[in-house]
Amino acid sequence: MMKNIFIFLEDKLSINFFITKLFILSIIILPKSLYALSGKEINNHIKKWLETEDVKSNPQFSPKKILPDCKQNVSYEKYNNSYKLIKVSCESKNSWVIFVKTNANTLKQKKLKASNTNEILVLNKSIEKGNYIRKSDLTFIKSSKKNIFYNSKEELIGRKVRQNLKKGQYIQPRHLFAKYSVNEGDPVVIISKFKNAEVSTGGIAIKSGNIGDLLEVKNTRSGIIIKGILKENKKVNVFF
Repeated sequence: MMKNIFIFLEDKLSINFFITKLFILSIIILPKSLYALSGKEINNHIKKWLETEDVKSNPQFSPKKILPDCKQNVSYEKYNNSYKLIKVSCESKNSWVIFVKTNANTLKQKKLKASNTNEILVLNKSIEKGNYIRKSDLTFIKSSKKNIFYNSKEELIGRKVRQNLKKGQYIQPRHLFAKYSVNEGDPVVIISKFKNAEVSTGGIAIKSGNIGDLLEVKNTRSGIIIKGILKENKKVNVFF
């Protein structure tokens, strides 16, 4: 009789042990998606996902909230093209959808904003109409202006201004005369050649022109207007 009782108890203990072992194995082996999803897990997943997108966040879904089982993959996507609100959904038979506020701070947007700041050329002193821009007249400043016409000082050095320009002025093409080797009103050197003789005198350009052009100039001594070929260094060769 006692022996039968011990055999019965031993069998019962073996069954309980087997059930306990099976339960532990099921927890380890079965996929996690078969179990309810907690708010804490959702918050952690969103945070890690957004970090891969260069977004700092602090998801605000209730950590103690338990959502129904989802046998399919849970999807996470930004709502209305914004990381500030994330749509979390389960497309299984017992489907569900929630929206989670993230208090997202997008690093990419900050970088993009910073990249919109350009360096532009401005005048560091006032220049009167008819004067020429020198290298020392120019400086770079940071600005959000998008329409930038000049990126280097070399593009502006020697350009003649059409109007009075103030310090800090953002330079545009309309402020400048067309880029010529010689502009109207520029002083030139008139070189007269006759056989082997060469005489030079001062003159003023009547019109603007480039090297090689036939240019009208006025002799500053005689006042006579003559024509000659424009050479380098604002020299005008006149032949007789």
